[in-house]
Amino acid sequence: MRIRNIVAGGAVLLMAQIWAGAAQAQVAVSKESLSFTSPSRSGPVSVTAELFLPEAPAGTRLPAMLLIHGSGGVTDAREYAYAREFSAMGVASIVPDSFTPRGVKSTVADQSTVSTNDMLNDAFNALKLAAQHPRLDPARIGIAGFSKGGSVALRAALHLMAERHARNGPRFALHVPFYPGCDTHYYDTRTTGAPILMLMGAADTYVGTENCMIIATALKAAGAKLETMIYPGAQHGWDGSAPPWSQANGENWSKCFFVQQADLSWVEQTSGIKTAGPDGRPNADAPKALAQCRTLGVSGGANAAVRAEALAALKQAMRQAFSLP
Repeated sequence: MRIRNIVAGGAVLLMAQIWAGAAQAQVAVSKESLSFTSPSRSGPVSVTAELFLPEAPAGTRLPAMLLIHGSGGVTDAREYAYAREFSAMGVASIVPDSFTPRGVKSTVADQSTVSTNDMLNDAFNALKLAAQHPRLDPARIGIAGFSKGGSVALRAALHLMAERHARNGPRFALHVPFYPGCDTHYYDTRTTGAPILMLMGAADTYVGTENCMIIATALKAAGAKLETMIYPGAQHGWDGSAPPWSQANGENWSKCFFVQQADLSWVEQTSGIKTAGPDGRPNADAPKALAQCRTLGVSGGANAAVRAEALAALKQAMRQAFSLP
C-alpha cells in the first residue's frame, strides 16, 4: 500500500456548493492519491482512491468519510459532490474507484463483473491505508455508500466482515448506506458497534426496502445502534442529478433474498432453493434460484427535496460520530 501526493506544491481551491440552499463556501483542499492492491476475478489489481483534505491548522488530525460509488461508477454529481460538502465541514473524503482497475465502466447490466465482495475488500483496504495517514484521525473514519456501494457500507458494519477483512485493525466510526441493495442476510448479525444510518426511498423499485428493514430489525435485535429513514416518494438515486430514468436491461435483485441459515448454508427465500452449503460455495442450484428471483428493468430519478433532507441527516450523524460542532 502507498500514499502518493498528486498535487505538486500545494492546495487546490474547490468550491463547496451547499445542496440544501444557495450558500457557498470556498475551502482550500489538497488532493492526494491512495493506492492499494485488491482481488478481482482476473487476479490482484491496483486500486486508486482520491483523498480530499480540507485546509486545517498544522498538526490537526481530520475526520474522514469513505465514499463508495454505485453501479454507475464514480460521478461528480454524487461522490465528488459529497466530498465538496464534507470539505466545507472540515471533513476529509476518500473516493475509491473499484471499476476502472477491473476494466469495468458499469455493473448495471451485470452485477457479477465487480462483486459487492470485491468492493468490500476495497473499502477495508482504503480504511487500513487511511488510518495510517498522518493527517487523518484513525478513530474518526466513516463510510457512506450509494446503491451497490450502500450494500458495502452496510455489510462493513458486521463484526464478521470487520474481522475477516481487518482483524485487529481499524474500524469504521460510522456507516451510512444510501438506498442499499439488501439481497444478502448473514446469520451472525452482530455489528462493530459503530452507529448505522440507513437512508431509503419508499418509491425505490430498483432495490426496494422490505429486505433492508428485515436486516435492520435483525441488526437492532443484536444490539446495533441503527436508525432507518424511508423518504416518501423517493426513487432510487434521489441524490443524483438525473431526471427520471430507466434501463430495460438492468439487473433487478429486489426480489432476491439470500439468507444464511444456522448451519451457515444459504437459502434464497423467493425460490426456496438452497444455494450454498456451510462453506459458502455456490452449488449447482444457485443459478436456478437467481433465475427465479432476478428480473430485468431498473429505474430511478433525482429528488431535490429528499436530497436536502437526507444530506442534513447525514451531516447530523457525522457531527455526532465525529464530535463536530
